[in-house]
Amino acid sequence: MKILFICRHNTCRSILAEAIARRFMPAGFQVASAGSDPSGDIHPYVCSYLKAMGLDPTDFRSKSWEELTGFHPDIVISVCDETHGEPCPNWLADGIRVSWALNNPLEANTQAEFDQACYVASTSLKRRIDKLAGLDFAAMSREDISAALAQLHAM
Repeated sequence: MKILFICRHNTCRSILAEAIARRFMPAGFQVASAGSDPSGDIHPYVCSYLKAMGLDPTDFRSKSWEELTGFHPDIVISVCDETHGEPCPNWLADGIRVSWALNNPLEANTQAEFDQACYVASTSLKRRIDKLAGLDFAAMSREDISAALAQLHAM
């Protein structure tokens, strides 16, 4: 099973989602993140947060989804904040698509504000990814998977 987290710039939320999923999804899952208009760099606040999670920030980078043409995800999860009018990229290739709209921690003005916003986003991602990890994909139809993923949006 392959999962792709997308956001426009791939500098914060999609990187956090990838990091959490890599750490907590069962063996056999392949996880990546990318953006439609990547900045090329992970925000320094995100690097600090990844270090605080016990992860090496150099294991992650902001990249274009064009680099993943051979990845072919089964699930594509957008983490843009649609509720505040943030444009979200539309993955046009295969894969079940779902939105897990998250507030953007990069709107914070200080490291402390960022850490708090990042904690909220990371906690939400962890809850969703834990539920995702518990799904029996082999016993589910595409429609069942899509419905289960949509239910995770509200968490």
